[in-house]
Amino acid sequence: MDMMDIVKPTLPSMLEVEERLTTDLSSKHEKIAEIILHVSRYKGKRFRPALLLLSAQSCGRLVPQHLDLAVVVELVHIATLIHDDIIDEATVRRHVSSVNSIWGREISILLGDYIWSRGFTILAAMDSQLSTYIMSQTVNVMCEGELIQLQRRYDLGLTEEEYMDIIERKTASLCATSCRLGAMFAGANRKLQEALTRYGLKVGLAFQIVDDCLDIVGTEDEMGKSLSTDMQKGKLTLPLIKLVENLPEASRKSTCTWIFQNFTTQNRAGVLELFSKHEAVEYSLNKARHYVEEAKEEISILPESEYKTSLLHLADHVVSRNR
Repeated sequence: MDMMDIVKPTLPSMLEVEERLTTDLSSKHEKIAEIILHVSRYKGKRFRPALLLLSAQSCGRLVPQHLDLAVVVELVHIATLIHDDIIDEATVRRHVSSVNSIWGREISILLGDYIWSRGFTILAAMDSQLSTYIMSQTVNVMCEGELIQLQRRYDLGLTEEEYMDIIERKTASLCATSCRLGAMFAGANRKLQEALTRYGLKVGLAFQIVDDCLDIVGTEDEMGKSLSTDMQKGKLTLPLIKLVENLPEASRKSTCTWIFQNFTTQNRAGVLELFSKHEAVEYSLNKARHYVEEAKEEISILPESEYKTSLLHLADHVVSRNR
């Protein structure tokens, strides 16, 4: 089942969000408008707005604020993508050239800040102190995750537990917040809010683990973005952490140095063979599948509806995707 089929029950709202993303990012300045037009070609799955809207409707109610919040979580996500591409020196994002590859680092940094600030302008107009606080805390946690990951580059002592803490912060936290805000503004009770928040967190963990696996075994044509950037920048993701665990201690440093230096389009076959030999990617995908099953169990308390069914399918989609 593809993403369009999964979000079909909330498709009218998703289309409204898409329209809002266009209008809320518009600029009267020609040069800025040109860059924003380019960013508008970053047509992703709108995974986080889908989580928010489906969480709201699974709790029985959709209000105008949900559309505002869905736009905000996507704007925050887009801003992080632009900044990630700067850090990774990525040249392709969602099948189009990255902003930094065309306009450079300085403009890309400011553009990410500009998009982020647009999201918080929407929050301010909502006049909801709680939602502003929740989103501010979430962005803070996301930045912490990115900072920790950058500080631990090339650190072969990074453990699986530490990796999980990093991705909980940098990726899963926004997914959890999307579900939490959806439930909260639908008037759901605390028990349902907490269940959906845990669902979003675990789906987010699975999403990032799968993303890290696809960075190794995927293709740029399928993924639509620059791959192998984590490995080339010395970031230890779960497959590499598992591989390090399985390597003889005496050869870990030299083997990983070889991986960091050779995981390129031209030399990746040998590296992939090493990952396959130690079943490091399969171990990681199984971990992601485990989180998805836990996420689905978290929302078993939701009343039956087409929206709950979509949330279940959305969780399954996270581990079945190839991009």
